Parts: sequence; structure tokens; C-alpha cells
Amino acid sequence: MNNTIIATLFLLFINCFVFAQEQTPATEAGEDFDLYGVIGLFEDAEDLEDFEKRINQEENEINNLDLNKDDEIDVVKVVEYVEGGTHLLVLQAVLSETEVQDIATIEIEKHSEGEISLQVIGDPDIYGADYIVEPAKVEGSIKTYSPTAVFVSVALWRPVVVIFRPGRVIFVSAIVFRPIPPWFLVRRPIGRSTWRARGGRWHSPRVSRSRSRHSKRGRNMYSSRRKTSPTAKKNYGSKPAPNTGPSKGPVTTSPTKNTSPNKTGAPNQKQKQNPPTQKKKKN
Repeated sequence: MNNTIIATLFLLFINCFVFAQEQTPATEAGEDFDLYGVIGLFEDAEDLEDFEKRINQEENEINNLDLNKDDEIDVVKVVEYVEGGTHLLVLQAVLSETEVQDIATIEIEKHSEGEISLQVIGDPDIYGADYIVEPAKVEGSIKTYSPTAVFVSVALWRPVVVIFRPGRVIFVSAIVFRPIPPWFLVRRPIGRSTWRARGGRWHSPRVSRSRSRHSKRGRNMYSSRRKTSPTAKKNYGSKPAPNTGPSKGPVTTSPTKNTSPNKTGAPNQKQKQNPPTQKKKKN
């Protein structure tokens, strides 16, 4: 009985640890643009232009990106593509007159039942593979069951109503590298520890991670349109692997020569041993 309880608790601990690791973006750049907050701001926005402003406003604490390392937060624009009942919104950091870096995509799709799904997918180089967030089931939300997926319908969200309006013109962002928009506050990035301390603001039961995509067209629409920047790639800020052992010291990745003895007190096999010299006997 006791062994069963211990085994159950151990499995729960492992699952919690794995889930916690899944919540963490693969790079520091992924920490600097909060995809949970993207969903919250999209739901509250009036339209795509309003949403674009919200993700860049300092008080909303979504954007702390500085991928070109000019000591100024990068402005992020929204690029829209439409195919049939699928709207693909690409969130791009504008780094220069010629360079942009995709941060994430928002896939919004109308399904055969008339309900509409929404997912935010982080760029794999920045967030890791299949980093997907979506609206979660809460009181008052509409949970829809389709033949392929279960999702919360966003058909009544104001920006969704606008983008599916008949005869609507596709949104074209006015953001360029220079001059910056008059509403964008030029500011320095917030320090890493301070930014991490603020990271929980947008994490709530209203948003959850997903292991699968609901859009049938979104992936194909994006595959030929993805944009990356060599400048940004150098500045993603890779994060060290989590330390799961008792040691508090830093993890060393460069090869070092091991000259310490092993636990038995015998010399390490990798350490070269010089045979003892023998004195020759005189005849």
C-alpha cells in the first residue's frame, strides 16, 4: 500500500516537472514576448489596428524584445493573410529597413459547424517546437466539439467579428522601422530578473497550452511565408538546461581534463598513468 502511494506521488511529481518545463519558452527571446498576454489583449481589442497598438504598449507588459541589440525595445507589427475561412496573423519584430523576425502566428479558422477556433503558435526557433496557447474553458465560454478537436469558440470576440465581416479589406500595418509610430514609446528593455518577476501577470485559467493545432490550413499557409533574421538569431539568448541535481555549481559544456580520483580512490581511467621507474642493479 505504501509503495503504491509513493509511486503515485512520484509520477505526479514527474508530470508536474515536465509540465513546468513545457511552460517555459526555449530562449530568452521567448520570455520577452508573452504569448499568454497576446490572447488576453486580442480578446479585448476593437480590431487588428487596436490589437497591434496594445501588444506594443509599455503598460501591457507583453513586449520586452531587443533582437537587434540597439538597446531599444523592438516594435512588433501584425501581418494578415487570408485563405477561405482561415485568417493567419503573423506577429513580426521590425529590426531594420530590411530585416524582420517572426515571433508568433495567430491561426483563426471558421469550422464547418460555424464555430471559430484561435491558437497562438510561437516561432519554433524562439519558443521551441509546438509551443501553442489557446483560450481555455471558463464560465461563460462556448466549448465546441468538432470531429477533429475540442476548442473554445471565439466567434463573439470583437476582432474576430470584424475580420469575418463580408467585404472587409485585409489589414495592412502602417509600422515601418523608421519613423516609428507616434504612439510607440521608445524605451530600453527591462532587466531579465525584473521582467521574469512580472511574467505571471497574464498566466490565468483563461489561457492554456495545447498539444495539437486546430487549423487545417494555417500550417500550410505559413510554411512558405515564414521570415527570420540572421541578426535576431544571434540574439535569441539561449537558456541553460534546468539543474535537476543537488549540485549548485554552473554547468560546464566545454571539454575538460579529468584528473580527480574516482570514488574508490583509484586514479580515473582517463588520467594517464606513468609506470614507476625501476633502478638498475649494479653487477
